[in-house]
Amino acid sequence: MTPAARIEAAIYLLEKIDTERRPADDIVRGWIKARRFVGAKDRRALRERVYGILRRRSRLGWHLENENFKASVRGLVIADVILSDRDDPSEIFDGSTHAPKTMNNEEERLALALVGKHLEDPAMPGHVLVEIPDWLANSLKKFLGERFMGEMSALNQPAPMDLRVNLARVTREQAQQSLNKDKVATEPTPLSPMGLRLAAHSDIARTKAFRTGLIEVQDEGSQLLSLMVGAKSGMSVLDYCAGAGGKTLALADRMGLMGGESKGRLVASDTEESRLKRMDRRLERAKLTGLIEHHVLSDGDDWHADNEARFDRVLVDAPCTGTGTWRRHPELKKRLSEERLKDLCATQGEILNKTAPLVKPGGRLVYATCSLLPEENEAQMVAFLKAHTEFEVINWHIVWEEAMPKIPTPEAQRGHYLRLTPARHGTDGFFIAVLARKS
Repeated sequence: MTPAARIEAAIYLLEKIDTERRPADDIVRGWIKARRFVGAKDRRALRERVYGILRRRSRLGWHLENENFKASVRGLVIADVILSDRDDPSEIFDGSTHAPKTMNNEEERLALALVGKHLEDPAMPGHVLVEIPDWLANSLKKFLGERFMGEMSALNQPAPMDLRVNLARVTREQAQQSLNKDKVATEPTPLSPMGLRLAAHSDIARTKAFRTGLIEVQDEGSQLLSLMVGAKSGMSVLDYCAGAGGKTLALADRMGLMGGESKGRLVASDTEESRLKRMDRRLERAKLTGLIEHHVLSDGDDWHADNEARFDRVLVDAPCTGTGTWRRHPELKKRLSEERLKDLCATQGEILNKTAPLVKPGGRLVYATCSLLPEENEAQMVAFLKAHTEFEVINWHIVWEEAMPKIPTPEAQRGHYLRLTPARHGTDGFFIAVLARKS
């Protein structure tokens, strides 16, 4: 692909990301998969452009607004070529085959006005500099205090790719050796005892370790959450918001559900059957087919009543804003609104109230989000504990030492709940609360 063709492809993908609700990863991956002629160098350059603009969007948009230019994807890309690349966009937007069409009068005016300017401008408000919505800035500043700028900057950096090793089938060292044979370099994750971190992004699907189910792609923070559940052989465990099953598979590994010999009960539930079906191929690869129950949640069924006080562990990885995953999914910033946050908080409260009766006396309810917002985390715990006096908080240090006795706890935190952040721990942003139902 020529440089101009890459820009035209980036414009197409960015417009598609803006108009669809699917993750940007799915959209980019689907476009590349349908075009086998696109080489590795082109794929890398295209991803860097698309995700770079998503991560620079607020600053680029500020320049467009400052020049009274109506916001558009083409405008953002023109600004990025000038401000990030220091190139002349007229040499790219030339209307040739596979290139973007030539700039119109307004776009030429914008390009002329931006020449000599820089991506970051002293006049930019703080929330623009750190690429977060204006309405969230005050809440996050109040909560994070002096760590605000560092945490927000870390959320705007590319994320590493982490792998979870299926320890029931192979050691971490053996998985690492297998990946080395396929020329994929890794190092152990700093906190998770079952994780590997790639030295550089790679096509993991081509490796023998992935094809044979020895590894799964999973952020270190998600791995730690799975460990904090404390699932063990013989237990009844429910992954209530299972989605595509990444944490479900990690729980199965901890429970010893391998080799066709079932030890305990593991249930994966979700409101959408399509999400659960995405788990099937992963279960087959991990040799777990038929060992994990699937249940599609629906209003009016008897499943909740039939399973009251049946589970030793219930994991609620709740639907949330995903603010802790912004470095992987920068497109979520534009999709987030105050109304969306309000709706999510209501959903989280409803899910907690539905899952509380499912926990056995003496069992545990583990609530988690990949969000940094206190409205979705501490505030939910305050409301839940007030309404459910049969539950009490277990300090996260105690749970950590139970699950990972040989691994020092991460940087000291105040309070009963574990918070993981990109700036402090190199993981996605996570909130984890462990609640015990009194015997």
